[in-house]
Amino acid sequence: MVDFDFILHFIRIDLILGFGWYTVLFFTLKLFKYKKDLLTEFDKDACKTFVFLGILFAIVWLLAVTVDFVVIMTEEEKTQFLNRLTGEYSFSIWLQPLFWLILTQLVRFNIIRKFLFFRILIVVPFIITFERFVIIVTSLHRDYLPSSWTIYNYIGFTWWEFLLSIPVKAIEFSLIVFVYKYANQSILKFKTVNHN
Repeated sequence: MVDFDFILHFIRIDLILGFGWYTVLFFTLKLFKYKKDLLTEFDKDACKTFVFLGILFAIVWLLAVTVDFVVIMTEEEKTQFLNRLTGEYSFSIWLQPLFWLILTQLVRFNIIRKFLFFRILIVVPFIITFERFVIIVTSLHRDYLPSSWTIYNYIGFTWWEFLLSIPVKAIEFSLIVFVYKYANQSILKFKTVNHN
């Protein structure tokens, strides 16, 4: 069976955050006017890939929910899920994935593509999800008490892993852009050969 959680996590964390790190690198190189025409052309493909990743994320999420409902859930869980879909807080199920889809589609606009601030602002909600935000806000009241200082003594990763993940994510995203660009050129060549 396909692990949809892994695929969704890979798209959201590795590729979409990779777009954020790529954006920082792109604007840094653009600042030094390093091969500006080549960078601009690559950035157009990167933005198209980012838009495609948003659509892919939405499709995989819908597919995961559907497969989970049809194949995995018991009858009682299906009833509870349908009650959540039609209940008072039904918007909460659709809000975050729809919000992420809309955010990724904003890169289609030139004003968003042109400025580093807007592009980074689009990537930040993929890091801090709504669930994480609620957990952070509700737990802040006890985090500064001495009795809670030992609760979070291990954060799960070292700073070296974090610093190494930055270029890795940017390289992953750049490789996806190269694949997208090569596939797009191959399709155009195939169309022109078949048309002639």
